[in-house]
Amino acid sequence: MRRVLLAGILLAVSASPAMAGTLLKVSASQRQAMGIRTAEVKAAAHVPVDGLPATVRAPLQESAVVTAPYAGITVAVLAREGTQVERGQPLARIQSREAMQLGADLAAARGDYRVARAQAERDRQLLAEGIIPSSRVQAAVARRDAAAAHLQALQAARAMAPVAAGAPPGTYELRAPLAGRVLERSLRLGEPVAALDKAFMVAEAGRGMLEMQVPARYAARLRTGLPVRTVDGATGALSEIGAAVDRHSQTVLVRASMRGEMLLPGQQTSATLLLPAPAHAWTLPSGALAEFEGRKIVFVERNGGFEVVPVTPQAQTGEGLSVVTGALAAKLRVVVSGTGALKAMLVAGE
Repeated sequence: MRRVLLAGILLAVSASPAMAGTLLKVSASQRQAMGIRTAEVKAAAHVPVDGLPATVRAPLQESAVVTAPYAGITVAVLAREGTQVERGQPLARIQSREAMQLGADLAAARGDYRVARAQAERDRQLLAEGIIPSSRVQAAVARRDAAAAHLQALQAARAMAPVAAGAPPGTYELRAPLAGRVLERSLRLGEPVAALDKAFMVAEAGRGMLEMQVPARYAARLRTGLPVRTVDGATGALSEIGAAVDRHSQTVLVRASMRGEMLLPGQQTSATLLLPAPAHAWTLPSGALAEFEGRKIVFVERNGGFEVVPVTPQAQTGEGLSVVTGALAAKLRVVVSGTGALKAMLVAGE
């Protein structure tokens, strides 16, 4: 019976011109026989670019590399990978000949500065009494300033390699520069460390940077601040946009600053980039799209029938939705089931 009814429908529209704006008249019984269902059109706020391969990296601004300022031997490892640390918390202890010499140099520099400062003060008094010439005072002040600069330089060096309390002479500590999680530990107990070797990497918990390759066709629409999300639930915003297109993959490298508890450097994941929606962009179920004469169309419920409206697809999401542009409006209803039967009617009317 359903086949007979559908054949009658096709015959009824056989003389209708097939074109944009064509209204296919369908009765209630015909609609039921064709299994037509509709869904509402919604205005699109973004154009989602789904399924972008992405790699998690350490966050750019919320992480820090801890280096060993002086060569030596690792005598204690106080923090393990993956542990949470507070700012200033000791991470490791290194015994160093240079650190031992630094302590001696610092003590000598403090003494030199005290002597130079006292001499400059005495010479100022003698100058005020007319006993010595001003050139002698100038020389004393210059020696004091030089001693102060040398002391400050050594104090800065000591701040980079603070003394480990209760440890043997020449032992200094590496301390966490920020509160966060230890991402990497390069030191091994009892092994030598070269000057400026990387010892630890620490990053704020729940922060990461995402690297993605975006198809070049979207390059003109990329802007910093665009929303990004991953399949793991992390969210963030675009922070860097590459200035060149990779000639092999025809993609643009972009980076995003992300927040999420499961962001681990080196992790491979999938991301969605939300591009700004163009004018007259709409979200509708992907099942509403049909192809006719090389173009995508939808069937809009209107005036007791279904009007053919051409649309241009912009993106398709993994949630079964598509973003299109075209002469639609919010709250219009489009056919999502039965499009094949309506298309057959349209073809028969050519």
